[in-house]
Amino acid sequence: MKVSFSQSQKDDPESRSGVKIPYSPGKRSTSKLLWWSILALVFTPLFILLWHILVSWLFVSSPGIITMNSFAITSPENGFITELPVKKGSDVESGSLAVRLRREPSPEITNQIALMKAERDSLKTSLSNTVTPSPLSTKLVDQNIEFFKKEAETINHLMEQGAATRAELNLAKSNLRSAMAERESIVSVRVDDTIEKNIKSRLDYYNRSIEYLESFNSSFFDVVLKKPGRIQSIQAFPGQSVKIGDELLWIADPSSVKVIVYVAPEDFEKIKLDSKVKVILPGSSMKIKAVIEEMPTFSQSTPGGLGSRALISPRSVTVFLKLEEPLPQELIVDGLPVKIEWGLRSFFGGTGL
Repeated sequence: MKVSFSQSQKDDPESRSGVKIPYSPGKRSTSKLLWWSILALVFTPLFILLWHILVSWLFVSSPGIITMNSFAITSPENGFITELPVKKGSDVESGSLAVRLRREPSPEITNQIALMKAERDSLKTSLSNTVTPSPLSTKLVDQNIEFFKKEAETINHLMEQGAATRAELNLAKSNLRSAMAERESIVSVRVDDTIEKNIKSRLDYYNRSIEYLESFNSSFFDVVLKKPGRIQSIQAFPGQSVKIGDELLWIADPSSVKVIVYVAPEDFEKIKLDSKVKVILPGSSMKIKAVIEEMPTFSQSTPGGLGSRALISPRSVTVFLKLEEPLPQELIVDGLPVKIEWGLRSFFGGTGL
């Protein structure tokens, strides 16, 4: 079969067998635009990925988080929460009321009150019937001494936590001294002391002790904050029954803000004491100056959620940064992710900073 080509058709694509075929220049432009749009749509994500890889390769950066020192407020005793005036996220001052609790009736105190009431009633019967009371015994008074000693230690501990006052501690110590004085009076009864005088003295002691314990058993106490801070979380609610040591709330200290950085092992050369770095805050182009305050002492698995696993090393060196500029109040959030810029990557053994 013989094949031949027409030179005229070759030179004039808009003509076929001598017949003019009209093509609209507008249609050709639209088709080209559509074609380039499809190419852009397909390849733009690839270009963006390549750009991020290139930038991350040229400029060293590491993920990090904002962190603060925090401490828990625990229940100093068993009781019921009657008031919880603080709110999550609110700033509190030193001396602010954190929690108000009502003491739960203690079986130990209830039993001690019952024993003293029985002894008091026995003494009243002896006094009214002019009957010689049973031989003086120090057993119950010894129990009171031991109890008031523990109570004074407890109140002292509560005062250190801000849940008791100096007056309450002085009262506890006063009751301890009274118990010790009562024991001394029992074991050293004077010859000229009458039975009636001894009974009245003991009645007075038991009445005071019972009154103190009954008021203590149903009293309220306040948990007062010793340091200012920000309420990080609240684990309790009004009406809740709590035991001694139960966590009531957590408080963070905004003045202790620092940055924890997770540096890839291959960028370890960037870590130098007192080196200056830039912390990029999320949601803005704002940068804050920071400095390495101590050399790292351990490595760990890089926490998830701080960036793409394709760009972040699974294992990292933990570095602590001290901020040299104040952090905006709205960004003082424990665990807030940030990015740290170290500068250009070193290709010839230098620091690249």
